[in-house]
This record gives sequence, structure tokens and C-alpha cells, in this order.
Amino acid sequence: MDWLKSLYPEIREVLQDSIPEYWEGLRQVLGKLFEEPMLPEAALPLVACKAVNGNPKNAVHVTAALIALGVCLRIFDDLADQDKAEDLWQLVGTPRAWNYASAIHILSFEILNKAPLSSDLFRRVNQYCIDAFFRIAAGQDRDLAGATKTIEDYWLTVEMKSACFVTTACAMGAMMGTDDPKLIQSCGVFGHHLGFALQIFNDMESIWQPKGVTDLQQGKVTLPLLYGLQVNHPRRDELHSIVMANEIASRENRIKDILDQIDTRSFLIWAALKEREQAIAAIQICPNIEGRQALEAYITGMFGDIDTLLSTAK
Repeated sequence: MDWLKSLYPEIREVLQDSIPEYWEGLRQVLGKLFEEPMLPEAALPLVACKAVNGNPKNAVHVTAALIALGVCLRIFDDLADQDKAEDLWQLVGTPRAWNYASAIHILSFEILNKAPLSSDLFRRVNQYCIDAFFRIAAGQDRDLAGATKTIEDYWLTVEMKSACFVTTACAMGAMMGTDDPKLIQSCGVFGHHLGFALQIFNDMESIWQPKGVTDLQQGKVTLPLLYGLQVNHPRRDELHSIVMANEIASRENRIKDILDQIDTRSFLIWAALKEREQAIAAIQICPNIEGRQALEAYITGMFGDIDTLLSTAK
């Protein structure tokens, strides 16, 4: 995978060169992007490009633009949740954090605007990125509005808010390597299922291994809780009463006890494994073996030691 790491300095250079010279504050906010290691999602468009038999070097600008977009979305998400220490809004204040997020969003399109693409390819890639951002924003709005009441609601919100970004990263990378719509779609489908798997792990971590305030402490209804509300078990009515009474935050420990009793973490891992299975199946038509195997390694690696993961979930 040396070919992949060899492209990271070029991505950093594109990002640095796109920041206005007069705005040192923005350069400082993005400073971590110029250090090792590179964000993991940077690999996705490059590897997807290779998987369809393209030259990953052609995906450098698209990757830089997507990294900027991802940073923008993280800042917006942190502003909405405000659940972790040392987030940008904690360091510079909420108004400035909003301003930085908006500027970084513009930066992503500035990078695309400078990409060495044909006019037709630029139009298609730019529109794909615009459509994706609208869909992600709509998903974020669903989340903020508390529209996730059922499993079906959950999957729709995740598809729009979380999986859409990963889908976009993989599909846009493929667009840099091929005009074949079937290959582009296959990489997009891979990203779709990868995005779902990532969100499932995020939901599990946000209850059992939180880095800040837990989802339950925020009163959020995510997949673990929805599973407890849907599956048949002796404590389902109790769980439903807690949710209906808006007592999720105050009854966090009881909810966790119930979710542990019904082996919720094993269900979540099983669900993530099913997403991995569908993701890998989607890219079997990709012609480049090395690129395809790199995508497979990406989604498999996130599970770590699956046997250990399953044992600790019980």
C-alpha cells in the first residue's frame, strides 16, 4: 500500500494551497490535516479509483475536497451535540465555529474548482457533491428534529446523514477512474454499506465506550435503544415507558442493564457484519484486484478481532 501513502503529501499540498493566505486562523483550525496520520477516510476515493482500474493520482483533488467536506460536517455535528471536550466550539466559541464550518464547506468546492478535470467531468462531480451535501443536511435535520422513532426512521436518517458521505467518497473516487456507471455504482453501494457499518459501531461506542457524553445522557434514540424497543423480551414495556416519559437521560443505567440483558451488542455486531458482507459483494465486479482487496481490507479492518469483539459484547 506504499502507493496510497505516497499520495498523501499531494493531498496535503492541495489543501494547504487552497486556504487563503490572509486567513491564518483557518490554517490553524485545519492544522491536524497536515500531520501524520492522514484521516482514514482519505483512502476511500483513492482506493475506489484504483479498484475500477483508474490512476489514483487523478483522484487527489477529489480526495482533498472530500476531506474538507468531512471536517465541515464534523464541526456542524459537534456544534449540534456539544458532547465532547476540546471540540472547536469549545476553543473558539460557537459563532466562530459556525463560521469556520461554513468556510471549510466553501473550501471543499474551491478545491474542486481548481481540479484538473474536463468540463464535463467537473460538472458531473460537482453536481454529485452538491446533491450529497443537500442529502446529508436533510439527514442532519431529521436527526435534530427527533424524527427517528422507529427502526425504519433510523435507517433512513443514517442513510442520509452518515452513509451518504461514505457513498459519495467511494463513488466520486470511482468517477475519477472510469465512465462505466455500473462500476461507479458498485463503489457507491460499497460506501453505502460501509457507512451503515460505521454508524452501527458509532452507536454502540456512544453507549458502552463513550468519548464524551453518552447518547443516552443526551436522550437520543439510536439503534441499540430501538432494538430494545422492538425485539420481544420481558423488559420491553418498561423500556417503552421510560422512552415515552422522556426519562432516557435519567434512567441511563437501567436502560443499559436492559440492553445488556437482551445481548444488544451482539445484535449490533451481527448487523454490522451483514453490512460488511453486502459491501464486499457489491465490488466483486471491480476489475483491479489490488484496489478491490484494499476496499475489502478497509471494511474488514474496522472490526479488528471479530471473535474478541463478540466475546466482549456479552
